[in-house]
Amino acid sequence: MTKATDHEAIERTAREVLADGVFLCVRLGPAAPLVEACMAAVRGGLSLLEITLTTPGALRAIEALSRENGAIPGGGTVLTPDEVRAVAEAGGRFVLSPVFDRAVVDEAHRLGLLAVPGASTPTEILAAHRHGARMVKVFPAAALGGAAYLRAIRGPLPDIPLVPTNGITAATIADYVAAGAVVVGVGGEVFPPNFTLDHVEAASRRVRHAMDAARR
Repeated sequence: MTKATDHEAIERTAREVLADGVFLCVRLGPAAPLVEACMAAVRGGLSLLEITLTTPGALRAIEALSRENGAIPGGGTVLTPDEVRAVAEAGGRFVLSPVFDRAVVDEAHRLGLLAVPGASTPTEILAAHRHGARMVKVFPAAALGGAAYLRAIRGPLPDIPLVPTNGITAATIADYVAAGAVVVGVGGEVFPPNFTLDHVEAASRRVRHAMDAARR
């Protein structure tokens, strides 16, 4: 890609992410039907599939999902530039991380991937934003204080698009949106222990409806 094309790809993904509003964190075990579970989520209305690289078969799943209509796959728990390259080669469109690493953000931007680095404090959030992150993941949101913490951060930093993740459910999405979240990350509600594909689809639909209602 040329630099202009890279920039266009990042901006297109950013627009789609902001329009959708929900990253689905997919962190499953070795026996889980990974691609099938992701497609059940897509049927339920969740398209942004953050396949964590700690999940066995993550890159193969990203590659398969990149060919599926309605699915927008990317990598989660991306900690190194090598991992960014692997996600890009598999057809992923974004990378999320629990931390802010300049080299990871730079490599994602070089390859035309949306980078969403993680941060916990105002200092980290501002540093990630100033380094060019289109949006910043606030992690672990629930442990930091939930929607109240996000609201407090938004006070002095109103112009930084924030993406709280960890502990968010359909029941609390509206609180986070009211506190200023542009996108949220969910996971546990959709993929509880011993989940079924029917559960994944139904839970995804519940999350989708909650986000749509919160934005009205």
